[in-house]
Amino acid sequence: MTELLSDLDRRIVSALQADGRASWSTVARALDEPLRTVSRRGKELIESGLISVIGLQNLGPTCVIEITCKPARLVSLAEELAQHPGVVYVLVLANPSSLLIEVHEQTFDLATMTLSVIPGYAGVLEVSATPVLRYFKTNADWRPPVLEPEAAKRMGEPHKREESTATPVALEGPDRMIIEALERDGRTGVAELAQLAGVTEPTARKRLGDLQERGAFTTRVLVDAARLGFAVETCVRITCAPGQVTELGSLIAALPESRYVAQLLGEHALVVHFAARDLPHVRELLDGDWTRRAGSLHPSLITAVAKRSGRTLPLAKGV
Repeated sequence: MTELLSDLDRRIVSALQADGRASWSTVARALDEPLRTVSRRGKELIESGLISVIGLQNLGPTCVIEITCKPARLVSLAEELAQHPGVVYVLVLANPSSLLIEVHEQTFDLATMTLSVIPGYAGVLEVSATPVLRYFKTNADWRPPVLEPEAAKRMGEPHKREESTATPVALEGPDRMIIEALERDGRTGVAELAQLAGVTEPTARKRLGDLQERGAFTTRVLVDAARLGFAVETCVRITCAPGQVTELGSLIAALPESRYVAQLLGEHALVVHFAARDLPHVRELLDGDWTRRAGSLHPSLITAVAKRSGRTLPLAKGV
């Protein structure tokens, strides 16, 4: 069973989810806790690997692929696919026994991947791919209800910019170097970014702000949801009338339990990942007001995660 983080640690993580690059002094003021304590615990959380703060470059066109395979191959196939640099996440689903992966299309030919590469793996029974049309929410926007309202207010309004599925502008020179550094460590300081990019600190700060403003990257906090008290993750594929997609997607994205909401081109208009406390909490979510605007729901328990936000993870329940 995954051990729950302490109350202070959960609050620190939640503050970083609001702003992954916030200084420890900013976090300490928001939480109304001693700076020395917050700085020490925050650094320990990161150095221990319990959390990671990363920058993820705008992926551009992406696709969600469902892979039905023999149950005995689920774990090994998930691990194999997670090693592919073009794969963003790999989820192991319980019903039916399948994998759900997201890929960005610039790193490989989608037709080749879905028609020959993936079907060529042993144990694969069926492959279904559908492009992502729009993101209503990603893990960069996940704000579980951990912080008290006043602390959340002191952290400020999170920077929210819809992640584009259009082909991104190619990054060159200092911009590319800054993004690459943030992909390694999302909390890399401006002075170090300037040194790596070969520019002055004011220039690095300006370029960083410009990159964030135009949605070239997002800062994400990777943390085992179970350590925050959300031990059950589910994936729900949803059908609805075309005219309902925008309203429904927005309603679901507003739920603190939703951590990923994407519109797809296919039978299922939306795919959603929920993080819940337990199964009764899942039942409450699936009986929420938003379901009245949906056609049919196809929920499945997420039993393991092999990759999330482009980072491979140890295959364990609740990752």
